[in-house]
Amino acid sequence: MPAAASRPTSVRVGFALFLVGLVFLAVTVVPFFFGDHNRSVWLNVGCMLAPIGFVIAVVGVVRTGRADQRAAVRALDDR
Repeated sequence: MPAAASRPTSVRVGFALFLVGLVFLAVTVVPFFFGDHNRSVWLNVGCMLAPIGFVIAVVGVVRTGRADQRAAVRALDDR
């Protein structure tokens, strides 16, 4: 398994945004269980960081995988 330092920046940024979005989700959803139904708009907007971060991370992983695959095919062709 590669070290965390070898991950592309987009994957690290996407993962961080996803985690921040999950915190916003928890802060938004948990009070509903205790009867509080009026949450701020900025909390709801902050919840959008989770899917945005997920998409950024997935795109980064796919791009990295395709680049690795192209490099491997190129290395086989050079033999």
